[in-house]
Amino acid sequence: MKLEKHSITNFHISFDKNGFDVQLFKAASRGSNLYTFSSELFEIVWYSSDHDEEKILSFIKNLHDDSYKTLENTYNDLGGVFEVFIYDKKNYKLLIINDLYGVNGSFCLTNKKQLKFFLNFQNFIEMQVPLQFDEVGVQAHFAFGYQVKPFSLPYKGISRIEGGNLHIFDSNLDHATKKLPIKFSTEEPSFSLKDATRSTGKLFFGATAGKDSLALLSQVSTGDLHIKTGNFGNVYAADVIQGKEIAVKLDVSYEHTTLCDENEFEHYATEIANVSGGLGTISYVDMLKFVDQGIPNDYSYVMGEAGECVRMFFPENSNLAKAMHNYLTPKEFLENSFSVDYQEFVKAYPENISTEITKNYKGDSNAEILVNFYRKGRLPGNFGNRHKLLSAYRNKITPFLHEDFIKQTHNLPYKRYEHDQIHEQIIYESNQDLLHFFRNPIKSDVSVQDWNHRISNEIGVKLYELLKKHIDALKTVFDTKKVLALAKKQQKSPNRGVYFLFRIVSMAIFVDNINNAVAPCEKR
Repeated sequence: MKLEKHSITNFHISFDKNGFDVQLFKAASRGSNLYTFSSELFEIVWYSSDHDEEKILSFIKNLHDDSYKTLENTYNDLGGVFEVFIYDKKNYKLLIINDLYGVNGSFCLTNKKQLKFFLNFQNFIEMQVPLQFDEVGVQAHFAFGYQVKPFSLPYKGISRIEGGNLHIFDSNLDHATKKLPIKFSTEEPSFSLKDATRSTGKLFFGATAGKDSLALLSQVSTGDLHIKTGNFGNVYAADVIQGKEIAVKLDVSYEHTTLCDENEFEHYATEIANVSGGLGTISYVDMLKFVDQGIPNDYSYVMGEAGECVRMFFPENSNLAKAMHNYLTPKEFLENSFSVDYQEFVKAYPENISTEITKNYKGDSNAEILVNFYRKGRLPGNFGNRHKLLSAYRNKITPFLHEDFIKQTHNLPYKRYEHDQIHEQIIYESNQDLLHFFRNPIKSDVSVQDWNHRISNEIGVKLYELLKKHIDALKTVFDTKKVLALAKKQQKSPNRGVYFLFRIVSMAIFVDNINNAVAPCEKR
């Protein structure tokens, strides 16, 4: 069996009664791993940076020997962030599986009796499909800043392939799903993340003051020449200071990337908008510059984002509405910027959101509900957007979603998550010299991205210019004059409104670019 390896920035996959077609998009010195495979029985597209070729070939061999059993056991054999398309040539069916929580779920639409799947929105113009806003999806997006079940995406007719399921499409495009199980470990857990980083030899670790980063760095052998580390941000921020100290202690390579200036801000803001389809926040500009300029092309970026799946954020008796406050856009910003068509939603906000969360994320306590929300809502929604964005530039590995780690940790009693016990145990078992940083992390009054200061200067001017240029694309959603007024106000007194504006400008840039491409002769 032969795999063909590609480095891609995006794909478009088409399926209808006539068959299965794959279009890959590539760019020099950019992209992440995708594998293709073909036999008499199957045509397979495998997108993942978390799996080495040996693991992929083993799964494909088992698929040919016993497809039912292999698919049924997917989550016991495969973890990380991935998506697999399997075209069954004999039965004319398309099977799709992605990671347990759906972080890597593709977008999907139906056009002219054909299903179209696409990794990101970077080449959306080629679909020749006009954008239409989904009213409920738009409201939820600007409430959370990303899509969360049970709410739809902001665009009509576009959905994401949900994780945890085997998706089956027949030649009539009828869609069926089957929930796939995972067998949680019943043994006393012994935590290690080393197996999860073995899909490639050259690894770049993001070095920060965060507990997730620290747990990952505890897996690094001192003086390893195949390891590089680095971070970005204000040089006096705790993340930057501690990240460098740990790199020095481990005797590994370290690189620092500066924050974006106003021109870089515009460049990376536009990239974020076009790759994410306006769903990713512009606050990622500095991280994207870091990945683009700081991480060598042949290195895989190791991130700890999913480590928060094994944390207890809130006490058992936490008030759900108050707990959700940190995840939601403050009502004042929605109230003062949404158009009149959205005022009914605003009046019932945020209780209408928290009510839906309790209906869709179950648990015996509020803390348990919020852990489930984090895994099944925030992880695929927020981190899914970020994963897709960064993966268009570099391979990205997510060790906290390795199958062994999930099986050992995601069914533990919730008291085990308190005080970051799991992270502490990982560090204790791997490198006790780093426990000092865990128990006494470096602190600083300076934030990593220093937005308050930057928004008050050149970046704030550039943000206003971008909004003024593109905001009319969202005139059915927002009172455009009020949005521009908010941008001026945030320049003088920055607060959480800055992050709300970052979401608005992202969608405005993308929608405006698509509208102008679809109707190039139409005046602004």
